[in-house]
Amino acid sequence: MINPLQDYLNRGEAIPAYYGEDRLVILPRDPYCLFAYWEVSLPTRERLRQEAGDARWENAAPMLRVYKHDWFREETVESFSDVALRSEADNWYLPVTESDRVYHAELGWRMPEGAFRPVLRSNAVRTPRDGLSDIIDEAWQLPDWKARKLYRRISLYHLSSPEMFRRRKQRV
Repeated sequence: MINPLQDYLNRGEAIPAYYGEDRLVILPRDPYCLFAYWEVSLPTRERLRQEAGDARWENAAPMLRVYKHDWFREETVESFSDVALRSEADNWYLPVTESDRVYHAELGWRMPEGAFRPVLRSNAVRTPRDGLSDIIDEAWQLPDWKARKLYRRISLYHLSSPEMFRRRKQRV
């Protein structure tokens, strides 16, 4: 049976490649990697070219500057690193050095004399931790005898739960 809404939903229209908005967004991918995507509109690019001058702009290189914030005071920047970009790039994976930290980024251009000219600033994100939580909630804690039994099974067999159940069925 054909869905009557299918024709309405699939009208052949495509999602636009660009929206004409200046923006830089970063997302945590895993504890040691961020994903950034951005768009710099044509009017903003033209304004930057006019401000810098054609000769300087042709020799400017796009960059992302990634800021790592202090662990205790998130408003304080602890350090930063620069990532050189290809001129046609509009997204990038950014390796970071520490998990469970707050990061933000700036997209800009390194001018021929070496100065960094920021254009867009991203949101701030915290990367996930790379280990177990230090917080133990008694409401969800297993009784000692059950925890010992579970950890013994895991350590003896190194099996996932589905595999453990499959093997148990075979024995019966």
